[in-house]
Amino acid sequence: TFQDDVLLTTIAIAGYSWLDADKFRKAIGKKIPSEMKKQKEQFLKGAVSNGLSSEKAEKIYDLIAPFAGYGFNKAHAACYATIAYRTAYLKANYSVEFMTALLTAESRGASGPIKNEKVAQAVAECRRLGLKVLPPDINTSGSDFRIESNSEIRFGLSAIKNLGFAAIKNIIDTKVKGLFMDFPDFISRADLSVINKKTVESLIKAGAMDSFGNRANLLINYQDIMDKATKEKKDKNEGQTSLFGEPIETEAEREARSVEDFSENEKLAFEKEFLGIYLTSHPQMDNLVALKTVITHELDILADEAEGQRVVVGGIIENYRKIFTKKTGSEMAFITIGDEKGLMVESIVFPKIYEKYKSLLLKDQVVVIEGRIDTKNERPIVIAEKISPI
Repeated sequence: TFQDDVLLTTIAIAGYSWLDADKFRKAIGKKIPSEMKKQKEQFLKGAVSNGLSSEKAEKIYDLIAPFAGYGFNKAHAACYATIAYRTAYLKANYSVEFMTALLTAESRGASGPIKNEKVAQAVAECRRLGLKVLPPDINTSGSDFRIESNSEIRFGLSAIKNLGFAAIKNIIDTKVKGLFMDFPDFISRADLSVINKKTVESLIKAGAMDSFGNRANLLINYQDIMDKATKEKKDKNEGQTSLFGEPIETEAEREARSVEDFSENEKLAFEKEFLGIYLTSHPQMDNLVALKTVITHELDILADEAEGQRVVVGGIIENYRKIFTKKTGSEMAFITIGDEKGLMVESIVFPKIYEKYKSLLLKDQVVVIEGRIDTKNERPIVIAEKISPI
């Protein structure tokens, strides 16, 4: 039975008009008690008038009422089934192509934390399928995610923070004439009117220029190299090119300014900032794995639980927002925790619980939360009752 059958039933049995039938559908779908009572009386009255006994009319109504809140239109259900079948086939038989398209779609979709969460989930699914998602690379990345090999997907330049369309187009158009040999070569050939300092810093910190050397060196030397490249372009335009074609930066100069690279945790922080996710690893991976021994629920199954279900979940505090209640001015908090797969869930920490555990509520802290599921919103929320460190 589907929603359209419910509409036809009310028309055939209770004498409803199409307009009344749609009102009936909306009323029982929203479960409004006063409207439900009104619709039940109208349905029973119409059914009896059409020759049904009150008992049979009541029985039919009782079959319809609990169903219509979640029933699908037949065509709607058929379309969903077709799409599900086709995408499942593509994912199973063309995994790298399917996941590349999915990553591109998710990166173009919603913005902010929701986009990052969806991309992180897709990356986690790639790992489960045995596919490796590689960091962006100035020479091999396109604008979108692209297939690198049968088991590898390359991050797209458009997914890097602070890279606009004009900058990406210039990078792609320029390397068609030849890949970038090193950092000075990139600076000398790029259009610095659209690729500014902020863009270059984003490329470096995101790991897109790791083939040119360590990130700390690139960031420190950027200004000098850019100044020399700008002067060289100006001299060339004025016909003052060097007779010997001197390089923008010599090996000796590069060595003289060499510094130690960023730590792995610093690089991971850059990934999170400029790609929106932890891609190559996670700074709290050991602690997040250790959570598996104490939690009762993974974050991805919370949506299947009933209202009030007791759960023990865990993750790293991604976001933390403290507020004051209007009535008493007491402190409470909304926190978002995430797992190693990029899944996230919000938890509400009411005043009494907040006062007891507020010292643990620090960004990037890994915590275990015991509480109850609240399903009133679009996404499940955990009402915290106890918070502890891992």
